[in-house]
Amino acid sequence: MQKNKNRSRLAVLGLSMLGFFLFACGGSSGGGSGGDSTSPTRSFYMGTTPFFATATAFPDWRFENMDDKDLLSVHIDDFWGVPWTEFATGPNPTLPAAWVTKWNSFAANSRATGKTLYLALSPLGDRKTLAPSVAANGDPVAHWAPTVGNGCYSFATDPDAAAHKTAYIRYATYAINLVQPKYMSPAAEINIQFSSCSAADKAAWIAWYTDVHNAIKAAFPNLIVFPTFQLGYMYGISDPAAACSGGVSLTNCFSQRLTEALSIPGDRIAFSSYPIEWKFHPEFSFSYPTDTFSIVKGATQRKIWIAETGWAAVRMRQTYSHGGSGVCGADIYTTAMANDTEHANYLNWLLGEAQTHGFEAVIWWLNRDYLDGAVADGCPCSGSSDTCSLANTFYTAGGAFGEAVLRMFGNMALRHYDGTPRVGQSTWHDYAARAHQP
Repeated sequence: MQKNKNRSRLAVLGLSMLGFFLFACGGSSGGGSGGDSTSPTRSFYMGTTPFFATATAFPDWRFENMDDKDLLSVHIDDFWGVPWTEFATGPNPTLPAAWVTKWNSFAANSRATGKTLYLALSPLGDRKTLAPSVAANGDPVAHWAPTVGNGCYSFATDPDAAAHKTAYIRYATYAINLVQPKYMSPAAEINIQFSSCSAADKAAWIAWYTDVHNAIKAAFPNLIVFPTFQLGYMYGISDPAAACSGGVSLTNCFSQRLTEALSIPGDRIAFSSYPIEWKFHPEFSFSYPTDTFSIVKGATQRKIWIAETGWAAVRMRQTYSHGGSGVCGADIYTTAMANDTEHANYLNWLLGEAQTHGFEAVIWWLNRDYLDGAVADGCPCSGSSDTCSLANTFYTAGGAFGEAVLRMFGNMALRHYDGTPRVGQSTWHDYAARAHQP
């Protein structure tokens, strides 16, 4: 159970922690409807992030392959930190120049694509404490805010919570004005905090978020605003603390969590989903639930989003050898779980569900792998490649856990590291070629 807990928490917390560690360095498709290649139209936007990473740049944004998407996910999350102190002083503060430069460049490049833009932010670093602040040189500063219990920020007891809320609203307003998105999430994977932190802090976090949502909607009435929810946590499989008590079935657990999610203000219902985590649970006789979106469709009139998703396509180990130290540990993702065929099966199923249930958007997290699959599959990492350099950077900063976080997301893209398409990209391309008719 402990191994499953650690693996699943890696999957859902990995991307946020990926940023932290770099800052510290200075078979079966599971059923479903499948694709309908005869349909000339699709109901949903198709998008990716321009996320990439190297040993010297995080994120190293790459605006590539814009011909197979009509939506761009401007997913900043908490990567660059939030100038909490500066925005607390007023709506037009003097901000760190290097931080402003990064934002200006990224926003301008995003707008220049001509794609519909979705802006995703988060006030929570590692999904339970306040996002990093920003130093004078523009670098993020992690762990600056007070925490309690399980490393949680106490929305319920911190006397500065209201001031931080005001600062965050001003930060979100700044980012919205710069990016000019059509869609916006002020909080990513809002529900991970629910099982990590106390009941009082959960309630206070929801109230804090509600005020943020309402302030953004008041300032930008035409902007479509919503939080995102992590599906593994909604089913209660990602962490024992997230499980529903009393022997509640997975379906009923999800339905309970869905009712809770729909009580939180949002113009859409949006999920992040990395369903390879179901493979960590041999007690289940299926790869992942195939009735999820039928349940959602029956519970709400809100349009459905997959705000981020992917399927790891390269084996991953618990530990790796570096420079003669460490060992090549047992597999977390086996080659039977993580390969191009499983990747394509999930992608095909998901796009079929999106078409069947009239999703508004599907965002595949990566356009192109930032790890070379052939190199990433080996242990020890050999050669002076970017992949080995990046792995060494994260291992040095965060040990085996830090490196696992990096590898969790590094090979789930539509395209391999060298830019050649994965098998599943042809299905993605076929759907993208259809006329978009919401």
